[in-house]
Amino acid sequence: MFSISLKSLILVFIAFGALSFLFYFSESFLGHYNIPNIISAGIVIYLILFLIHKTGNSLLQVDRIQLFMLLSFVCWFSAEAMFGYYSGVLKTDPYPSIADIFYLAGYIFFILLLWRLNKSYKIELSIFISLLVTFFLFAFYALYISVFIFNVYSLSGNYVDIILVFVYPIFDLFIIIGGILFYFREREISLNREYLAWLLISACGLFFFLADVIFGFPDLFGFNQNDHLFDLFFNVGYLILGIAILTRIFYLNIHVRNN
Repeated sequence: MFSISLKSLILVFIAFGALSFLFYFSESFLGHYNIPNIISAGIVIYLILFLIHKTGNSLLQVDRIQLFMLLSFVCWFSAEAMFGYYSGVLKTDPYPSIADIFYLAGYIFFILLLWRLNKSYKIELSIFISLLVTFFLFAFYALYISVFIFNVYSLSGNYVDIILVFVYPIFDLFIIIGGILFYFREREISLNREYLAWLLISACGLFFFLADVIFGFPDLFGFNQNDHLFDLFFNVGYLILGIAILTRIFYLNIHVRNN
C-alpha cells in the first residue's frame, strides 16, 4: 500500500484530484452527496498515512504532531461524509448539524498541531491573538452596522448560526497566520526548502476562509445558495494541503537519500 514510488504517488494524487473536479463540474454534479470534497479529503488522509510510513512510524508509534494531523483530517473527512448524507440522502439542511461537530474537532486538532510545533518554533502568541481580535472586531462591527443601523440584511439564522459564522473564519485565520509565521520561522532554520509547505498550508486556510464566508453569511441572512462555490473552495483547499504534504514527502526522500 505504501511501497509505491513518489512519482506514482503524485500520479495517484493527480488522478483523484481530477476525479473530484470531474464530479464537481459534471452536469449531475452529485453535489448534494458532497462527493468531490469526500474524495479530496480522503486522498489527503492517504498522503498523511504515507508520510507517517515514510518517517518509519506505524499508527501505534506516531508522534503528537502526526497524530494531530491525522485526526484533523479524519474528522474533516467524517464531516464531509455526514454533510453529504444529510443533504443527499436525508434531503435536509446539513448546517448546522452533527457534521459541524466534526468540522470543529478537525480545526481543534489542527490548531493543537500548530501549538505543538510552536513549542519548537517559539513564535509569540500575541501576534496570533492581536490579528484574530482585529478580525473579530472588524467583522462584528460590519455585521452590526449592516443589520442594526442600515437594515441591509435581516438575520434569519439562530444563535448557533451566528456563532458558527464567526467561529469558522477565526479558525481559518489561525491556519493562514500560522502557515505564514511558520514559513518564515522554518526558513531561518531549515537547510532544505520544505518550509514551502507552510505557504501552501496558509493558502489552504485562505480557501477555507473564503468558503466559510461564502457559505456561512448567506445562510445566516437567508440568501439562496445555488452555485455551490463554497464547495469548490473547500475542494481546492484540501488539494492544496495535499500538495503541501507531497512537498514534505519529497524533501523527506531527499534527506533520506543524502544520509
